[in-house]
Amino acid sequence: MDAVFDNVPVAQQAEAVDSSAKKEKVQAMKAALKETVQTNPDFASKLRRLSNSVRVVNTLGYGKNGNIVVDKSASADGRALKPTSAICGYIIENIGSEAIEYTTEDFAQDETGKFVGTVVKKTLAPGQKVALTRQYMTMFCAAPEISFTLANGKIVSSSKKNAKTLKEELSAYYFSFNKDENGNALQVNDDEVKLSVDDADGKVKPEYVTTFGYLNNPKEGRAARAKGTKFTTQDLAANYINKMLQEQGV
Repeated sequence: MDAVFDNVPVAQQAEAVDSSAKKEKVQAMKAALKETVQTNPDFASKLRRLSNSVRVVNTLGYGKNGNIVVDKSASADGRALKPTSAICGYIIENIGSEAIEYTTEDFAQDETGKFVGTVVKKTLAPGQKVALTRQYMTMFCAAPEISFTLANGKIVSSSKKNAKTLKEELSAYYFSFNKDENGNALQVNDDEVKLSVDDADGKVKPEYVTTFGYLNNPKEGRAARAKGTKFTTQDLAANYINKMLQEQGV
């Protein structure tokens, strides 16, 4: 039944709800931090202890589209845009002196040919590099010892709408490079830092299959919307008033 309301133009109401939800989320974050500080006496001593031990070496892109960047070769004024691959993950390096544990998902094909993931815990040794999806990058960097702060950048939240699931929430965060002494910073889509996990045919390259094998699975189609009347803004408002009148016996 809910599907028939998909066409109701309530953008303004949605924006108001989103704004309210964001405020509530910030308050929830503050309350959570206060609780952590009060209940975990070791939190302050752990905070960002390993931040300078981890750096992002490369950003990883998948597909032909997903982001839009300035086409520097086509325009000197920065107005020309071109599509680029979506950021699906990162390659990080342990530049510290101690091993760091992390969680990730290893993908392998099952008997049907579908790539299925297995959640595993691993150790990132000093000098070692590893590729992580955005989801597991967020999980790794959320630990107090890193606290979304790395040697050459930080993890920030997307400005997109509120996530509906934990996985969507984790995938909504992304990495941003620090600025140098001149105020300049690498961009995640710059050619000098961005690598493609897929080939010209859209298949994940062998060296990335363990981490990004799920991208080789056929995309699941959306469920067909239920057919029904397309409601207008007037229908929405009129029904609301009519319902109030009925409830008041008018």
